[in-house]
Amino acid sequence: MPTRKYTDNQLSEAAGLREIGLSYAAIARRLGMSVGAVSWHCLRLGADSPNMRGKVPVVRGPMICTRSGYKVRKFTADEDAIIMKMDLDGATTAEIASALGRPWNSTRGRQMTLARHAARREEGI
Repeated sequence: MPTRKYTDNQLSEAAGLREIGLSYAAIARRLGMSVGAVSWHCLRLGADSPNMRGKVPVVRGPMICTRSGYKVRKFTADEDAIIMKMDLDGATTAEIASALGRPWNSTRGRQMTLARHAARREEGI
């Protein structure tokens, strides 16, 4: 099994720095990580900026955009509803991804994002 790129201590430190308000870019520079890795691991660990607590972002713009030369489809409200229902029914991420015709990692990221949105709504109450 290959060694992990980042240690638990690095990931914990990244999450802690995010919780006190540092940007993904600042954390990446400080810890020698990529911005994408910091963003993903903070999402995975539930680490949020204090500026975002209680706020749920509103999706704006086109549903299909281009990132690094690849077309990327945003998740629709219908897909979010399917994810939440299948999650509650005990489906695996692979099963949900297959039902949506989406890659596993995109689906997993969306599951974590929806969980973070739910937590923010609870904090805002």
